Amino acid sequence: MTDIHADIGALKAFRDALARFRYVQRDVADRSDYEIEKTRASLEAKASRWRSVLDQRHADLEQCRYRAAAAAHEGGYVNCSGYARAVAEAEERLENIRRWQQRVEQEADAFRSKVSRFRNLIEVDMPHTDAHLLAIIEGMEAARGVQAPGS
Repeated sequence: MTDIHADIGALKAFRDALARFRYVQRDVADRSDYEIEKTRASLEAKASRWRSVLDQRHADLEQCRYRAAAAAHEGGYVNCSGYARAVAEAEERLENIRRWQQRVEQEADAFRSKVSRFRNLIEVDMPHTDAHLLAIIEGMEAARGVQAPGS
């Protein structure tokens, strides 16, 4: 009888541990969605800022080219290469952000697939396991109360 009692206690402890695990892991899966959205928002904010910078740098370059054309008409020279480099830098930064956005989306899609299977484990398989463990525990508790014939 002592062995049955110890086994029941261990099964109850295991069942409790599974319930805690399920609760914590559900939170982890939910936080992962939040972190992906936070990363997307951060990249979009950076892209938006660099689009504005690029627009401003394009405007500055056009103004410089206008001044250069006017100066050339009068025999002068205005160097716009710094403005052109600034435009190229902004375009490069924006392109890097776009590449990171694409990479985040690719990785998020792969991650979502894995998280979906994990959520299924947590939301479907673990409750079935819990019910099965409960049935085993109840069966063992019932068996513990049964007296052997001739005892």
